[in-house]
Amino acid sequence: MKLIFLDIDGVLNYENTKASAPSGCMGIDDKLVTKLAQIVEETDTRIILTSDWKIGWEEFDFCCSEDAKYLNRKLKKHGLKITSKTYDDHVYDTYFEDRGKGIHKFLERVQNVEAYVVIDDHTFTDFDDEIRKNLVLTDYRIGLSDSDVEKAINILNTERKDNNV
Repeated sequence: MKLIFLDIDGVLNYENTKASAPSGCMGIDDKLVTKLAQIVEETDTRIILTSDWKIGWEEFDFCCSEDAKYLNRKLKKHGLKITSKTYDDHVYDTYFEDRGKGIHKFLERVQNVEAYVVIDDHTFTDFDDEIRKNLVLTDYRIGLSDSDVEKAINILNTERKDNNV
């Protein structure tokens, strides 16, 4: 199994995104979702939500916040869906020091992970060397770029010599 640990803000939207989420916060840019869809299509990857958007996201749409339902609709429009989310101790992580822990906790409880990529516009202080080598760091001013897509595909499609991700 291959996984994308996905942030939303600065990845699927950028400083000039016009769309708004139901809450009035910045929405999702369809052209950036198309780029994510390219990664998923070329790598047969599952999406795991790491973004603060996960606060209102649940596996079943009827349990989701309006913003999470909006996110689900935007992804579904491009044939995508979120499989799960990480659980961090500090979801609102002002000091950027907990997202890596959530990723590691998720990887510890999931079997048969062949490869993973973390797509985010921030580097968190708890991103260790393992996470950093699997990180695609986007520029929040432009969101997911073509070169980010290429890097993610390369990480996900590179065979690992060991099964310990």
